[in-house]
Amino acid sequence: MQVPSGAKYTNEDLDILAMMSKCGFVRRSDEPFKLASGIMSHVYVFGREDLTDNPQLASLIGLKLARVVYDNTDLDESRQQCLIGVPVAGNTLAQAASLSSLSLLKEMAWTAQPIGHRVMREQPKQHGAHKKVWINGRPDLARHQYWWIDNVVTDGRSKVVAAERGIEDGYPGHEMPCLIWIDRQQGAVPRLTAAGFQKIVVVYNLLDITYAYGELGMWSKTAVAAVEEEIKAHQFSV
Repeated sequence: MQVPSGAKYTNEDLDILAMMSKCGFVRRSDEPFKLASGIMSHVYVFGREDLTDNPQLASLIGLKLARVVYDNTDLDESRQQCLIGVPVAGNTLAQAASLSSLSLLKEMAWTAQPIGHRVMREQPKQHGAHKKVWINGRPDLARHQYWWIDNVVTDGRSKVVAAERGIEDGYPGHEMPCLIWIDRQQGAVPRLTAAGFQKIVVVYNLLDITYAYGELGMWSKTAVAAVEEEIKAHQFSV
């Protein structure tokens, strides 16, 4: 299926989209949700208990993410790729991609390594071996290429905050590739570029997803059009 962005969805993509709808990863409601950016929206991207309660969905998403990481890693890169989830939803995606990467190693045309991941906290730890740090584990740039990963991006603010906190812990912050599962297409990508992020990788665009839901008969065409109008009406400037 060809979607508005020009991308072509495979059967794998359509299976993921159908499962996300079934499990409530992408939800539409007549009553609007308030997003972290402050705007109200009738469409919300979850990726919390809807993901952790459904290991089949976590496996599908993890496999897709792992492929995207490998596809966006230079062939001459010898370091292990290591994902750091933007809390809290990003941590689950990082773990899913890491575990799923094991099943892809035989497909790699180069000497790939399993994808690692590290846990980032919402608040710095105040006790134990990792006291007063945001990310568990000190950075090892000789061993790892670090990535940010998150479930969704709206205005990009949470990714900027994560990068700033990562820098506090010695991580390369804005130099790390930023992997986004769903872009709400409200101006976040150019904002992140302006903020200094050097590489942003988006897996799915929200309007491509809703278009596919309309074509598959999962959403009404009226609902799809309403989402498109909502997204156009709430754009964040750089």
